[in-house]
Amino acid sequence: MSRDDPHFRLRIPEHLKKEIEASARENSRSITAEIVHRLEHSFLLSDSDKKNLLDEIEHLRTRLAQLKTHIVDRGLDV
Repeated sequence: MSRDDPHFRLRIPEHLKKEIEASARENSRSITAEIVHRLEHSFLLSDSDKKNLLDEIEHLRTRLAQLKTHIVDRGLDV
């Protein structure tokens, strides 16, 4: 990134701004660099890869719910 790159004004919710600021601090990046990094990485996966990941997440959520039910049914509630 250079000072010659185009500027882009953006309105975002306050909670998201705070998350970006915290993440930028954790990663020793400027807020702009953090946003650019995250945007660049969001374009790395193909649509089919994204769909596969979302399908896997849904499968894991379903399995987790089943396991929680199993634990409660056995009186092993944690």
